[in-house]
Amino acid sequence: MAVKGHYIGDADVSNWPDGLSEAGILLIIKSVEERIHKLTKDYFYPKVFGVKRDGNGENLLNLNLIPNILSVSEVNLSGVELSTSYYAHDKIAVFLDSTTITSEAELRYMLRRSQGMALFPYGERNIQIIGTYGWSERLDIDSLSGVFQVDEEITGGGSGATARIVEVEDDWLKIAGRSATNFNNDEEITGGTSETTADVDNASGAVVDPPDGIREACVVCASYRNDDTLYTPYTQGSESGGGVTVNTKVKPLIGLREADELIRGYVRKKLKVLVV
Repeated sequence: MAVKGHYIGDADVSNWPDGLSEAGILLIIKSVEERIHKLTKDYFYPKVFGVKRDGNGENLLNLNLIPNILSVSEVNLSGVELSTSYYAHDKIAVFLDSTTITSEAELRYMLRRSQGMALFPYGERNIQIIGTYGWSERLDIDSLSGVFQVDEEITGGGSGATARIVEVEDDWLKIAGRSATNFNNDEEITGGTSETTADVDNASGAVVDPPDGIREACVVCASYRNDDTLYTPYTQGSESGGGVTVNTKVKPLIGLREADELIRGYVRKKLKVLVV
C-alpha cells in the first residue's frame, strides 16, 4: 500500500531503511512537510482555517493571515451568520456589501448601528470567519468546449462536486473552495457563467499541486533523515566542505544547502497594512 503525505510519497524517496513500517515512513514524511510549513509560513495545499477577529467598524476586515486566502465559507457577525451573497474576499481580507443586506432584521439593525457601509460591528473577537488558505488545487481537463472564466463556479455532472476557478489553462484549471466531494475522472464539468464544458482528466480528481522546489526539498529532507551522510549541514558564518571554506551571511533554514536553495524563494512574510 502506498504511503503519501501532501507533497511526497514513499516512492519518491529511495533510501528507506529496511524494515521501516508504513507508519514509520508516514511519520517521517509528515514531519518533513510540517517543517517546510513552519519555515515557509505557508501551506502548499488548501488548508482549512477558522479565526476570530475584533470588529473594526468598517466593511473590510484584514484577517492578518500569512498564507493567501483561497475561499471563505462562513462569516459570522456577533452571532449572526451571513448568507454567502453578502461577502467576498481577496488574498488577505474579507469585504461586506451593505446593498445585499435587505431581508434579515438583525443585520439591518447592525447596518444602522454601524453607519452605512461600516458592516463589521465594533467588538472583541465578535467576528468569526471560516475558509481555506494556502495554495489552490489543480484539476486536469481535456475535451474543452468554450473558455472557462476566472471566479466562475464549476460543477461536476456526475459527482456534483463544485469549486471556484482561480486560474485557467487549456489543459488544467486551478481551483479553490472545492466541495467535500471531489470530481470524478472522465466526468463532464460545466462553468456556471460561461457554460463552458470539459472532461476531468485525472483518476484522483482535483489534486494538490505544490511547486517542484517544495516537493524536491521534502525528498532531500526525508532522504537525509534516513542517511545523515548524504548532505553536509551548514550554519551562518563559515562553511567547510571538500577542503574549501566559504563565508556566508545567509541564515540557514533547514540547514542543508540542497534543500534551502529550493525553498528560500517560498518563504512568506506577513503583509503590513499602512493606514494613511
